[in-house]
Amino acid sequence: MTHVTLSILYGFLIGLLLPAIAGRFGKILPADPGLVLLRLIHFPRCPHTDNRSRRHRFFRLWGKFTAFTLLWGVLLATLFGIIDLFITPGFILWAKVFTTIICLCVIIDQKYLLLPDFFTIPLLLIGWAAAVYIGIVPVEYSLAGAAFGYLVSTLSVVLMGLFRHPEFGGGDVKMVTALGAWFGMPGLNFTLILAFLLFAMPATLASRRRGPFGPALGVAALITLFIIYGK
Repeated sequence: MTHVTLSILYGFLIGLLLPAIAGRFGKILPADPGLVLLRLIHFPRCPHTDNRSRRHRFFRLWGKFTAFTLLWGVLLATLFGIIDLFITPGFILWAKVFTTIICLCVIIDQKYLLLPDFFTIPLLLIGWAAAVYIGIVPVEYSLAGAAFGYLVSTLSVVLMGLFRHPEFGGGDVKMVTALGAWFGMPGLNFTLILAFLLFAMPATLASRRRGPFGPALGVAALITLFIIYGK
């Protein structure tokens, strides 16, 4: 097996786990790090009942979940393969860790309107570590990008709160801060502009004003990853 084939296989297997991991956050809110570690692993049971409608509903939900799981397996396998082909050598493992965390955040925010500290804080710390050990984004740019991300997103919450209920949550602030550590200020600015466009276009078409910002931010972050760290 070639290196890329193995990477695709690993991506598929990891991708199969993402929906199950993300699904646990609806059961353990508030998602404090210690509580997450305690309750993240869960083995579901098939209900022992003679109620046909209940069993039918259970298996129908599991059918949808299986399809969703396979979809994320294929998606992450594809992303891992693209990373092997197009990301700068020496940064490939870092890019796969980044992509996995981003995908988890996308699933969780889409389902629960939540970006948990359990993933956003490690994303920030790993971004700083990547700046130290790889240096594609210099350390000082990484620190400045994180500080800029925190200030801009916090100020956005304050300004929106003056006129209406703020759409930006604390998880969004931490995610933007983490992305600043990975991309620096220029890369973060590009990510935010792209994320707002990705969020605004479907929201306008669907005539809705509210919704999770994490998925748009995650897609924009993956695009920026390939622009900054591509070969």
